[in-house]
Amino acid sequence: VPDSSYGWVKLTGERLAAWATAEADLAVHVFRPFSGYGGDQDPAYPFPAYIARAARREAPFDVWGTGDQARDFIHVDDIVGAVLAAVEHDVRGPVNLGTGRATTFNQLAGMVMDAAGYTTAIRHLEAEPVGAFYRVADPARLLDFYVPKVSLEEGIARALAGKP
Repeated sequence: VPDSSYGWVKLTGERLAAWATAEADLAVHVFRPFSGYGGDQDPAYPFPAYIARAARREAPFDVWGTGDQARDFIHVDDIVGAVLAAVEHDVRGPVNLGTGRATTFNQLAGMVMDAAGYTTAIRHLEAEPVGAFYRVADPARLLDFYVPKVSLEEGIARALAGKP
């Protein structure tokens, strides 16, 4: 069940894709990417913002909300790899693109600081927007044809090293 108008729009698109596949015999592939990230992502997103904070060794380390909200971070290389594999294997219908690994924003902050070689207190900015509390993929269907290759730890290391 979608949690916002954004989700309803996506669900409507999926239903139209199912109709196009069934009624018009079109090859339509539907992907549900979860929290995609990469080293050259726009800094408005949490992952690159955390990388920038760690690179500057900010103290304290700001985390929006309580930090207990969880996401499923999947590297952009794995999103592209999964999409290409799905098209190659003609996987139709919705496919969740995620790892199934829940990572809270507090955990992400700790991982990024560890990888950057420093620690500091986390300051929770509870007045800032946080989005959904828990958004983690069930990757069962994805794992039938593709296994994500870039761990969150490796993605953090790449980003801190300035690599995508």
